[in-house]
Amino acid sequence: MQMGMTLQVSTSRVVDGSGHLEPNKGRIDVDLDMWGHPEHCVLLIYSKWGGGYKETYSSKGDLHRLREWIRSLHRTPLPVGLFIPFDKAWQAVKEFMETDGALPKSIEWIANRDLPPNTFPDP
Repeated sequence: MQMGMTLQVSTSRVVDGSGHLEPNKGRIDVDLDMWGHPEHCVLLIYSKWGGGYKETYSSKGDLHRLREWIRSLHRTPLPVGLFIPFDKAWQAVKEFMETDGALPKSIEWIANRDLPPNTFPDP
């Protein structure tokens, strides 16, 4: 497992007109988490939950590299196979902001439930 400098950034939104509702009582939240790495580029993780949703998707990079990891500054193992180029990641972040938190269509995603076991191993 490689060590490397990664930077994590997260943005959250309440969507679908559910801002007046309380968490776990119909409110729908979305997060877009980003980890940047100078060599492997960017990992994006999109989560939507509440109001009957419980979805998590990761950016789809070179899936042949899912068993290679780098560690974040917090020592969290991150699969290299889910990192995508900076320019594609920027387009997805921009789309997320412009569409009020919808899952960006400008990149390929993989549902985390479809990833092999231990893709995100315990730190």
